[in-house]
Amino acid sequence: MKQLFSLAILSFLAPFMLVSTARGQSDSAAHVLRHIVVISFKKDAPADSVRALDNIYQDLAKSSYVKSFEMGTDISTRDPGVLRHVYTTTFATMDDLKSYRKMPEYQMLFKVAMAIADEVNAVDYWTGNPG
Repeated sequence: MKQLFSLAILSFLAPFMLVSTARGQSDSAAHVLRHIVVISFKKDAPADSVRALDNIYQDLAKSSYVKSFEMGTDISTRDPGVLRHVYTTTFATMDDLKSYRKMPEYQMLFKVAMAIADEVNAVDYWTGNPG
């Protein structure tokens, strides 16, 4: 009876264990480094300067160091009247991020952003299973 009960429990749990293992394998394959920058612009920031900053990010995204890139404008209703852009750059390795940061175009970001940014937040993190 004890064996039958153990077999029933194992039969019930087996599919969940397989799903967990499959997820773990796909997470390790998706192990990448993300660099996210969120910029809130000054109310009087010229639109052409904001576009220039967007263009610099898009040009940097063409670098061989960059695995993928996304950008967009915050559509949250929490802070009406605040123009906020989000830039997400993905790298395969920490060395790629370090090399990216040494590029002259990356240094130009600061010159353009500091003149028009009210606030800048950046976060770097690893996705997937770090194991």
